[in-house]
Amino acid sequence: MTIITENHLKYTSYNGVLVSLGLFSIGTAFLMSILPFTFKHFGFDQSFARDLTSIFYLGVLLGAFVTKPIINKLQYRGGILLFILLYIVTVIILAIYPNISIWLVCRFFAGIAVAGIFISCESWLLLVTPKSQQATRLATNTAVLCLGRAVGQTGISITGTEGYGPFIAITAMITLSLVPLVVMCKTAPIITATTKISLDIIGKINVQGLLGCLASGLILGSLYGLMPLELHNCGYDQHKTSYLMASIIIGGILTKPLAKMLQIKLTKPESIIFFSVMGIAAILGFQITENTLLLFICTTSFGSSIFALYPIAIAQSTQSLTNDLLFANAQIMFFAFSIGAVLSPLFAHPFMTVPHGLLDYFIIIFVGISAYMFIHKTPSTTVRLA
Repeated sequence: MTIITENHLKYTSYNGVLVSLGLFSIGTAFLMSILPFTFKHFGFDQSFARDLTSIFYLGVLLGAFVTKPIINKLQYRGGILLFILLYIVTVIILAIYPNISIWLVCRFFAGIAVAGIFISCESWLLLVTPKSQQATRLATNTAVLCLGRAVGQTGISITGTEGYGPFIAITAMITLSLVPLVVMCKTAPIITATTKISLDIIGKINVQGLLGCLASGLILGSLYGLMPLELHNCGYDQHKTSYLMASIIIGGILTKPLAKMLQIKLTKPESIIFFSVMGIAAILGFQITENTLLLFICTTSFGSSIFALYPIAIAQSTQSLTNDLLFANAQIMFFAFSIGAVLSPLFAHPFMTVPHGLLDYFIIIFVGISAYMFIHKTPSTTVRLA
């Protein structure tokens, strides 16, 4: 059981969690952007990018299971602080020991840390928010994360990709994310008893929401690890690649106003279909244009499409759940996302052998999820992202 006092209902901790997540996302996005570009400097083969991405999301997958016992023991704030410190340790080791085996181990534990942070923060934010405002808060959370990731993508242009400079900047930013949790989060939901995932709880999960999270993982699992290489293979230098990646993430910030307009008239499955079609159109536009402005418009639209999937799926899945089931729901949804993210580099890597192959892979995912939603769409209560 999770107890929420009157102080929590005043959202005294909400802003602290949000700021911490934003700072953390800047550091992690920066790291995921520079890793493929450090391979030449450290003597690694480019195919190592696939292995690093897969092992990271394997850690994320395991993290979906180990998070709950740790939070039960240390409570929300203590558990999140532990996960952030674990991530910092992995970054330091990456910089000091440029060895393939050590890097794989570090990225595995980094995945566990990321899962712990995001599952815990997401359920914390949901617990201190009335159900009528949860969709809005999820969209705001997504916007903050996307803004942080967009800023992180531009770090390459500031520090470059060689030497210890990037790793020092990343470590400093992630360390800074500890401050809001310590200073601003004086209160947090209190866990007094555990709620284990059971068949009864799984039976309450919306299948469309589950598949929406899976599709999100299948795309995002390749976006950070392989998309920079895809853009590089298309002839863009590291500076333009960083800005194109940033425009994709900035597109995620537009998810909230777009979803708000759509969900006034459309159900969530219909909204997912709309964003999928928009994503396909954006990818096709990117493939045929050479105009810089149009390239940024297409990548921004693509970003809006891919980052819309997860908050829509999560918002749909929480509406009929009580507070004591929110953490278990977050675990299940994150597990579905993680499955997609683990499989994504394996599925996407064969497409990397042809020009724009990764973009074709994204189109297949969009077509698949939109087709399912179209065939199985059912009337649902519209929840506005106001």
